[in-house]
Amino acid sequence: MSVLRILALLAATAAALPAQARPAAHGAAAENGIRWQSCLNSGFQRWFDEPPPPGLRCGYLEAPLAYATPPAHAARAGEQTVRLALTLLPATGPKKGSVVMISGGPGLPGINPYLGNDAHVARLRKSYDIIGYDPRGVGQSTPKISCQLAEGDETPSPDDNDVAGAESQTRTLIAACIKQTGAEVLQHIGTDEAVNDLNAIRHALGEPGLTAVAYSYGTKVAALYAERFPKKTRALVLDGVVDLAEDDFTQRLNQERGFQQSFLRFAAYCGKTDSCQLGGGANQALQRYHALLRKLHEQPFVTAAGYEISADDVLTVTRSLLLWPERWHELATVLRQLDAGIAGQQVSDLIDESYSPDADDALNVITCADVDNPTADPQQLRRQRQEINTAALYAHYLPLHEYPLEMCDLWPYRGKDRPHTPVASAALPPLLFVAQRYDPTTPYRNAQVMAAAFKSPLITRERDGHTLALNGIDSCVDESVVDYLLAPKKPRRDKICR
Repeated sequence: MSVLRILALLAATAAALPAQARPAAHGAAAENGIRWQSCLNSGFQRWFDEPPPPGLRCGYLEAPLAYATPPAHAARAGEQTVRLALTLLPATGPKKGSVVMISGGPGLPGINPYLGNDAHVARLRKSYDIIGYDPRGVGQSTPKISCQLAEGDETPSPDDNDVAGAESQTRTLIAACIKQTGAEVLQHIGTDEAVNDLNAIRHALGEPGLTAVAYSYGTKVAALYAERFPKKTRALVLDGVVDLAEDDFTQRLNQERGFQQSFLRFAAYCGKTDSCQLGGGANQALQRYHALLRKLHEQPFVTAAGYEISADDVLTVTRSLLLWPERWHELATVLRQLDAGIAGQQVSDLIDESYSPDADDALNVITCADVDNPTADPQQLRRQRQEINTAALYAHYLPLHEYPLEMCDLWPYRGKDRPHTPVASAALPPLLFVAQRYDPTTPYRNAQVMAAAFKSPLITRERDGHTLALNGIDSCVDESVVDYLLAPKKPRRDKICR
């Protein structure tokens, strides 16, 4: 879904855990389908960009490509399967259970998930294994989503007003997705199957009820799991919340409005710190930003090293860094240097960091597997694309033009997502929701609505940003999250963290 048109930029869920974590003794034998081995074994070297913690275990779980109804826990003989890649960081003391970390995206990897190195996380790790996994089609899981164009299929980028050319290019990309990934796989690659995969992981871990922490798009997987498997749920934390009732258009429109709000808050930050040229009020900030974009649109900037920077590159790095207020100073540097015509290696590195082709493929394909409606009216879709693309005024710097249909508008397989207001089963224990007041990509209202629907408490952090639980960012949040994971039946109320 669209939450991850933006979140493909984020890599926090794949960062390395502290190497000094002390593992407890665990056998390497198969545990209901997962044979855990040291991640230092040669067969897992390609999983990691940096050496993993010495105690980290790696393994695979075979799951059905297409689940039966009701879903089985494991694949049957002769059934087409997917292979999920998992990691296990053992508890540092006597084990009481496992906490599964559910990554965002869709399309972000989740093995070896990042955790903060503080007393609250240490308290959780003392008695719980930490489980990370790459969702189906993603990262080290197979088959992997790929939309790589064959040599000779690449076409020049169409002009801004060449709607037909843009749509033709998108159809070529879809054909590559089908060819590289497989039509059968693409029809079973969305959130519906991801929910059943999560239950298969729970069963393979030998846990009677799932304990998990979900981030961003992962909260959609977790919320649907809570609806589908209420009696197999122990404790679920949902941080950066997706509203199950929103359709794709509504969600994307609200996201763009959220990013517009975050841009104006960033501009106010610029004004207070004198760190970039956007200070001086909202209108002046928009005018100066648009002037920079128009200049780069007409003539991209070329660094001394030959790196070309376009207006689209600036928009991409802006969206990426707006999510994290602790990185606003880096965004200010990018804009200040480009405006002065002195951008160097730091700027080009930040722009490169904002792109992730593999994650973009997975994001687009999983989103389309959820939301595509082949019978939708193309003209209505074009009107919606225009409304979405003009909702964030900071990014709308060119004269109004017709917007082409996008990948999910042209996708050949109907999506399985059905927006709805969730209904909490009487058998479902309370969940815990976490949200930041000024989150652009999963707006705060989502968490309010979902917490009310699930009759569960909400922790509100009165700050900017997107997802933070157990990352060592806010002690107030982490203390509440760990307390809940250790004792989920304890009565709780809403809480404000400042």
